[in-house]
Amino acid sequence: MGKPPKDQEHHDADPALIPLGMPPQPRKQPRQARSIALVEALKQAGRQILEEEGREALTALRLADVSGVAISSIYEYFPAMESLIAAVFEDYRREAGEQLLAAIDALPEAATLLDGLLLVLRRGLAVHHRKSCLDPDFSERVTRYDELVRLDLVDSRQCWSAGATPALFERFAAQIRVKDREKARFFVYQTLLTLPRAMRLERPHYLVEDESAAMIARMLHGLLTSEA
Repeated sequence: MGKPPKDQEHHDADPALIPLGMPPQPRKQPRQARSIALVEALKQAGRQILEEEGREALTALRLADVSGVAISSIYEYFPAMESLIAAVFEDYRREAGEQLLAAIDALPEAATLLDGLLLVLRRGLAVHHRKSCLDPDFSERVTRYDELVRLDLVDSRQCWSAGATPALFERFAAQIRVKDREKARFFVYQTLLTLPRAMRLERPHYLVEDESAAMIARMLHGLLTSEA
């Protein structure tokens, strides 16, 4: 019998062996302008190294070289490289949310509800894929932690798609015909939130397949445009 696909092989692994703790946090938060600028420089340098050189290149020595910040100052704020990666991922999360809302608002007047759904889904899948490319192991751990957040097992954090559902309902109100809008809004929100995470954890190759976003968009479009 042939070896199972990598994603299936991982899916069958014992979940107890996968860390589910809170992503590492900075040692302390900067308060003064100089400290804020220093931390921002470290995050920008870390992001540059991850995107251009890969996870293995992100070391304290390399970070100090690119950022111009002394190693002692690096550890003052980021005790481990994973805490820096967590900060970079959080920036991605915030930027993705802001850019998504701006993109929905910028859709042409002739845009349809399906156009809006496709926009949200394609961007959402791209966010998961991007983080996975930067650091696959850490991305998986963060995604699993975010699922605990969704289930209210840990304190909630802002997600990239938090404003997408109300923005879609407002932008395309005239095209939404479903009678129970409150229930439909809940279904749409949970779908946008959980399906991309499920893909990341169980079928990561779906994130880069064009048909993935289209299939989910058609499913949600059918829900929202039905009068039942």
